Amino acid sequence: MLGGDQRDGQDKIETDYTISVNAPEEMSKDACQYVHNGFRILKVKVGRDDIDRDILRIRAIRDAVGPDVKIRIDANQGWKVKEAIRAIKKMEDMGLDIELVEQPVKAHDIDGLKKITDAVYTPIMADESIFSPEDAFEVLKRRAVDLINIKLMKCGGIFKAELINRMAEACGVECMVGSMIESFISVTAAAHFAASKRNITRFDFDAPLMLTSKNIEGGISYEGNKVRLPNRPGMGIISVKEWGDVYEAQT
Repeated sequence: MLGGDQRDGQDKIETDYTISVNAPEEMSKDACQYVHNGFRILKVKVGRDDIDRDILRIRAIRDAVGPDVKIRIDANQGWKVKEAIRAIKKMEDMGLDIELVEQPVKAHDIDGLKKITDAVYTPIMADESIFSPEDAFEVLKRRAVDLINIKLMKCGGIFKAELINRMAEACGVECMVGSMIESFISVTAAAHFAASKRNITRFDFDAPLMLTSKNIEGGISYEGNKVRLPNRPGMGIISVKEWGDVYEAQT
């Protein structure tokens, strides 16, 4: 129903794992732990304080995990245009090998996104700048970014996500499908959507791993850094557990 690509029949996709903003030493220690747990892609949060300290954070993580682990940076709108350009270029010169930088400036600053995208080699991804297909159209029309992060909870579900991905694919822009702090239910829906689209090449589905318990029977499951899609009808959810009770869910 969603396109059927599913990575040429494979039932697993690889997720990254998020490193929260802390002191460089603590973040590098967290990075080593996640790599030890099998994750080969790290999404590093920055943008909370001084941008030079952010560079130190990224350098500490790269030094700790070595060259074979992918590092994605999520600035969460925390940088200004000129400092973002300076920081990204400095990290390029340092050979930190950053896969992408997500939402370096404020969501409304599409001009700023374009200036950064045009000034650096590292791919720039839009997240908070795109809540709707109309937002995506404007960003794509202006060629303001290299990549788009689609979140079902942000854009309004699979139908709107489909519209955004189609526009991006027509413009030659690859997409990532991400998640906020969400349950297995919504991330299962996002994983099905993401796995069915060839233009979606990156996956950020670590949110359920941060929960203390699974609120469903069925749905996606995790095998280290891999998200396994269920081989059942619909989303593959058998039952939903809520407030201590179990409700049968249609599949």
